[in-house]
Amino acid sequence: MGEIQGQPFQLDLNAPPKAGIRDSRIAPDGALVALREHSKCTGFFRQLFLLVCQKNSWSPALITGEFWRYLTNIGMRREVLRLLKLRPYAEITQKNPGFAFKYLAPNYLARSFTLTERVSCFLHHYRRIHAALPESILRQILQGYITLHEIAEGGNRFAFTMGLPEPKGHLEGELSLDLRVDGKKVFNLSFTIVPGSVVKSKAAEILFITRLQGTKGSLPQIRLARKAFHEFFPGKLLLATLQGIAEALGIGEIEAVCVTKQSSYTKVRSAIFKNRYDDFFAELGMVKTAGGFYSSPVPVQGRPLASFRGRNRLRARKRRIIRQQIQAACAALLLGATDRAAASTSGRAKSTPITGAVESRPSPHFLSHTRLRSNSST
Repeated sequence: MGEIQGQPFQLDLNAPPKAGIRDSRIAPDGALVALREHSKCTGFFRQLFLLVCQKNSWSPALITGEFWRYLTNIGMRREVLRLLKLRPYAEITQKNPGFAFKYLAPNYLARSFTLTERVSCFLHHYRRIHAALPESILRQILQGYITLHEIAEGGNRFAFTMGLPEPKGHLEGELSLDLRVDGKKVFNLSFTIVPGSVVKSKAAEILFITRLQGTKGSLPQIRLARKAFHEFFPGKLLLATLQGIAEALGIGEIEAVCVTKQSSYTKVRSAIFKNRYDDFFAELGMVKTAGGFYSSPVPVQGRPLASFRGRNRLRARKRRIIRQQIQAACAALLLGATDRAAASTSGRAKSTPITGAVESRPSPHFLSHTRLRSNSST
């Protein structure tokens, strides 16, 4: 990918010279290079003050306590400051000071995480995507969104996009997958790339789902999507998109937050949250772990076709084909983008926008019974 200032982390030394997205895993850090932190203290405290003044969903006293624990952990502080020196993150921190401190909120990603675990998630995610994606594409994601796949059907356009979550959901995941119908965002799934250890998984890293929600006032568009995709629930469409990302990154496990650990959970709305999270993930066949999360290998198998009868089985088969198409298209786009970056002789990614780069213009029979061939070799 593009040049980085100060070589803030090491890539796997065993990766090939033109390593693509699959080979972008972060190697364990050795000794951290000491930073000249005194020159940044003024800006650092100013950003914290602005965050506390927002008073979103936490008390200033609570954040101050978490911040004190953060300050007294010198190694942790150095790693965060080192990450924020990278150009794309330095730019977003200037525009949004709260970005540099969001992990201080006790309900960041999940209610059960300690400060150390929250910082670990934040660092791992942003190191990973910086290592994996060309800088031009990373900027698009941080400043707006990219279109991973788009389908035209019945006079409507259905797009699957990826960007930062909206401000009201900024604690519930670092990336947002959105279903857009004719340009309107109607449903979103938020996730973060985190170390497996924070959810008691043996995997080195996982995709962690922490938000699954429709957009208020979008029921007509959701109905259009369900009609176009044979009653496929929007959350499942976005899960197919997420599995394409997992394939491109070489990540073999997805975990999801349970209802009581979800950042916005309240007892008053417990029944709604249970249906939206626990019931949904259980229906997919995801298993609840000892750590209290829902887990599944990639791909998520879902309900077996043999369990359906008559027309329901035909519809289920069509939905499975849709899932495979979306997953393969999203994986191909991400892999293609990084391959182009690796092939560049200058080592810099071209700045051509990739929004809309992969667009499906299917025939009226685009949901035929023909099984999509696996694209695992891409």
